[in-house]
Amino acid sequence: MGKGKFHRGLIFCNGEFSPEDVPAVRETDLVICADGGLGHARAVGLTPHVVLGDFDSLKSADQKYLHSHRGTIEVFQYPAEKDKTDGQLAVEYALDAGVQEIWIFGALGGRIDHTLGNILLGRLCIDRGVALWLVGHRQHVCMLRGPTEALVKGSPKDYVSLLPLTTTASGVTTAGLYYPLQEATLYLGETRGLSNELTGNTGKVEVKDGTLLVVRTNRDEGNHTTGHSR
Repeated sequence: MGKGKFHRGLIFCNGEFSPEDVPAVRETDLVICADGGLGHARAVGLTPHVVLGDFDSLKSADQKYLHSHRGTIEVFQYPAEKDKTDGQLAVEYALDAGVQEIWIFGALGGRIDHTLGNILLGRLCIDRGVALWLVGHRQHVCMLRGPTEALVKGSPKDYVSLLPLTTTASGVTTAGLYYPLQEATLYLGETRGLSNELTGNTGKVEVKDGTLLVVRTNRDEGNHTTGHSR
């Protein structure tokens, strides 16, 4: 896979999934399936570039699909006893391919340990200067490390929660949220940043120092996106 050929990595994991969360796919998208996530990609009519994992959750129909697409899809099988999840392997593959942003589907909901592990993969991406979104389960999640800012797109009254992942996240300033923050400091273990709301279709969150998790939750069943801007 040529480095720099793809702009965005779309990763399909095997967790809770809503087809309407998947954006229109571009020619510059690298589509990666982590194990049983292949079923989700097929459900929205996508042929992945890469399928990887230990294949413990790959259905027989998907195994036949891979067999029929030999030479078209790159397949990497790993042992079941390994030190990384299939999701991490997929993120590392996308990073090594030189993508500039990553979207993960099927990574939220279900087991809390898997959900947290998937969210914390944002650290790998931040270290490489790549934006990561986890999309699905009526939620969009991204991780910010200051100094940076994020655009949060949705609908009025959608929830927006800001959770520090470092001891403090300082210089937090928001726009377009019901409870405004101006150069605020949020503290790890406190809940001041929970359950804010969008006042329109777009809000903005800025953090100057520290690491901040931004979670936008739909108030309705509509589908929205969270955008990121430096």
